[in-house]
Amino acid sequence: MRIKQTLLSSIGQKVLLATSGLVMFFLFLIPHMGGNVLFLFGPDLFNSYAAHLHQLVPIVIGIEVLMLVSITVHMAMAFRVVLGNWRARDKRHTLKSTSERSLSARLMPVSGAMIFIFILHHLADFAFKSKEQVGLHGHEVNDVYGMVHDQFQDPVHVGIYLLFMVAVGLHLSHALQSTLQTYGLYIPRKGSKIKLISTLVAIGMAGTFAFIPIHAYFF
Repeated sequence: MRIKQTLLSSIGQKVLLATSGLVMFFLFLIPHMGGNVLFLFGPDLFNSYAAHLHQLVPIVIGIEVLMLVSITVHMAMAFRVVLGNWRARDKRHTLKSTSERSLSARLMPVSGAMIFIFILHHLADFAFKSKEQVGLHGHEVNDVYGMVHDQFQDPVHVGIYLLFMVAVGLHLSHALQSTLQTYGLYIPRKGSKIKLISTLVAIGMAGTFAFIPIHAYFF
């Protein structure tokens, strides 16, 4: 009972929010970005990566289950934290002034909802579509490269993907520094190197993801 009360307390909810976010960051976002970068090196390397990943089905399924749990916890805690902030603001008639909060902080609920929609959209686009077979080192493998390349020949599709990457960048920019703050690291409002690093990491990761459809469309 005490554990449940602790986890559902204001601090407990923020810890669960931060921890579930870190799980997704390290187990999905970083590996996924690394895999996507291989697209830039041509079909053989990218299809080989996809084929090897397919051979690790038990591990992949385990990670997917952990990701599903993390997403569920993250969304539930985010909803509770946002709702709690709104209630506290109503009681105090004020929170931090809008000028003191960054754009990424103010848009966290919006960017979070967009990322969830993007995940569903991404799965529908790539995970559940049939793939043609192509020869690779004497074996037949799924032509994942061709599927990705074909998907990004539509400029509207590319534009939608880039819009979602803006949401990813905004969300990460605040989430990384907020997570460290949740774990007890002091971050000053102005002149913080942590905030700068968080912003640079967010721009770097979102920019890397965004470059894939741009490259596919033009090359």
